[in-house]
Amino acid sequence: MIELKNLHKTYHGENGSLDALRGVSIHVQEGEIFGVIGKSGAGKSTLIRCINMLERPGSGSVIVDGEELTTMPERQLREMRKRIGMIFQHFNLLSSRTVYDNIAFPLELAGQSAAEIAAAVNPLLDLVGLADKRNQYPAQLSGGQKQRVGIARALANRPKVLLCDEATSALDPQTTHSILELLRDINQKLGLTIVIITHEMQVIKEICDRVAVMENGLVIEEGSVIDLFVRPQTPTTKEFIRTIVSHDLPDVFAGLPFTDTPQPGSNLMLRLSFIGSSANEPVIAGLIRRFNVDVNILFGNIDHLKNTPFGTLLVEVSGDDAAIQSALQYLQEIELGIEVIGYVARNARATA
Repeated sequence: MIELKNLHKTYHGENGSLDALRGVSIHVQEGEIFGVIGKSGAGKSTLIRCINMLERPGSGSVIVDGEELTTMPERQLREMRKRIGMIFQHFNLLSSRTVYDNIAFPLELAGQSAAEIAAAVNPLLDLVGLADKRNQYPAQLSGGQKQRVGIARALANRPKVLLCDEATSALDPQTTHSILELLRDINQKLGLTIVIITHEMQVIKEICDRVAVMENGLVIEEGSVIDLFVRPQTPTTKEFIRTIVSHDLPDVFAGLPFTDTPQPGSNLMLRLSFIGSSANEPVIAGLIRRFNVDVNILFGNIDHLKNTPFGTLLVEVSGDDAAIQSALQYLQEIELGIEVIGYVARNARATA
C-alpha cells in the first residue's frame, strides 16, 4: 500500500543544513496500522509529510496504492491527496464552522452537492460518536471531541490511507485511549491503512501491528510490535520500551559481578517474555518440577500488545550446575522470549 524507498530530505537555513531524512525505506502493508516512533528531531514528522507530499523529498521514491507521487504533476497530486487523509496534533478545525460544516469542508471544496455532502457526513458523525454535536462549534468541544471531528473530516473523501501526526499528544491518557479505540475500530470497519507518528510507546503498544524506530533521520529498527518488545536491538528502542516494561535489575543486584559464561556454584539470571498462548502456560512450575531447580521471581508484569497477551518475568535460577544448564536449554527450545542477563556467584548478594 505504501512504499518509501531511500528517502532523503535536507532543510537549508541560515545556520546551515539539516538532514531530516537520510535514506529511509519503509513498506506499509494494506490494512495494517503502522507506527513510527522517535524522539523529537528524529525525522518522523518529515517522513509522514512526505507520504502525501506536503514535504517533497530531495530524492527517493514515494509509492502509495501503486502510484508514484514524486513524479506527479501538481494537479494530479491534488487528486491523489484525496485518497490520503491526515489528522494533526492540534486538530486544525475552522472555529467559525460547526462540527457538521468542518467535516463537510473538503467535500465543498470538491464541488459536491448538499445532498452528496449530507450522505457522506451523517454516517461519519455516527462513526465518530458526534451525531449529537453536529451543530456545535469547536470552542464548545473537548479536546477528544475536536480530534474526533478531525478524524471524520479526514475520512470525508473516503481515503484508503489515514496519516496521524502526533494525533494524541495533546490529549490526556483516558482520551488518548478512546481515540486509539476509535482508530482501531475505523481500521477494522473500513479496512483503512493507518500510519501513526508518535513519541509515546504506549500508543504503539495499544494499536500498532508493526513499528519503525527512527533516530537522526534513519530507521534504526523495524518489525512487529511483539518482536520489538521481546527482542529490542538498539538502545533507543530499549529506552522506549522501558517506559512501558521495566528492564532494570532490582537495586539488590546493582553492581554484582555478572559473567557471560556459567561458573561453578553460580546462579543464572534471566528475563523471560511470554507471548500469546505462552502467557497462560505454567512455565515456572514446570521448570521446577522437571529439573529440580529453584526459581526466584524478582519482577513480573502482564500486559497486552494490541490484542495479544504479553508478560515478562525477571527470575533467578539456582541449583545443581548441570540442572541449571538443562533448564536453560529447555527454555530456549520453547516458544517464549529469553534474555540471559548473566551468571552470578551464589554468595555474591550476601557479601555485596
